[in-house]
Amino acid sequence: MIAFKDFRSSTPGSPLSDGMDRSLVLANEWLMNNGVRPVSIETITETRGWMALVKVERGIRVWYEAGSASLKA
Repeated sequence: MIAFKDFRSSTPGSPLSDGMDRSLVLANEWLMNNGVRPVSIETITETRGWMALVKVERGIRVWYEAGSASLKA
């Protein structure tokens, strides 16, 4: 089985790259502390708001192997 976990870190008023750097640190800590095996890692971007009030949030999504469970057809 596979699963994913998102790591987002944005600080109001800071450059977006700061949030990405922090997201990477959080993802690496989580991988090391939980001993999971990543399958794929993606950059995620989410835009919220409307027109001049838009907030862009970026982060990292880690797809990983989650406990093996047998699948029945």
